[in-house]
Amino acid sequence: MAPFYTFSPKTTTISFSWPKEITGLERIALSAQGDLQRILSAFFARPIVLALIYSHTYTRRPDTSLVPLTLPNPCALASVSLESPIVQNRQVHLQCGGKVVCTATSTVTIHSSRCADLFIGQKYGIGQLFAKLGTPPTFELLNVGIGGKDIEKDHAGGPHLWRKYRLSVPEIECEILEVFASRDMFVGGQAWLDDQRNGDHVALSPLRVFRRPTTNQLLWFALFSMLAFEVYMYAGPSRCA
Repeated sequence: MAPFYTFSPKTTTISFSWPKEITGLERIALSAQGDLQRILSAFFARPIVLALIYSHTYTRRPDTSLVPLTLPNPCALASVSLESPIVQNRQVHLQCGGKVVCTATSTVTIHSSRCADLFIGQKYGIGQLFAKLGTPPTFELLNVGIGGKDIEKDHAGGPHLWRKYRLSVPEIECEILEVFASRDMFVGGQAWLDDQRNGDHVALSPLRVFRRPTTNQLLWFALFSMLAFEVYMYAGPSRCA
């Protein structure tokens, strides 16, 4: 597989076989390397908050079998090593303005007591954990698609956009499936975020998201209105003198 990100003294390249329907804004989000929250916060101009949906934590034996781990367990966290890692399966919602913008389902394998304390003990999110470590993770984008990786079911707003990728440093490895709430959010931005009906989150069709009309559109509308008025005056009912 060709490297996803390459650079030379004067050239930077992102290489991936993107689905042809993917837009530029979507490619930016799908290219996030452990900093999706930062990108979404910049896009919406609002904080992105993690909400934990579930987590199941295990210790992995030398035969690769998993044994459930009861938490809190400081002794188990302190004894984590390359030979005796902790594995956690978890799901979180990335929320903005009280609305779910992405669902992330992860398998996290921890090989050091430092990462175990940060991730499980202090409850750092994955992106925040790598920022705390100060070590950029190795990033591998495994797959990207539209539809087919639904968390529940694709809704009326259209098929979900999703990606599967891997982040790793020697102390921790994460394999993550992210499913974005709607492709419409990359069209409407804050307008999509603020749109609610009867307290329910509503997905807008890209064709129905409000866009500010361009100058050309306004001129054509004015011209059409004038022509329609002339036709009405010419063909309309006769008036008494």
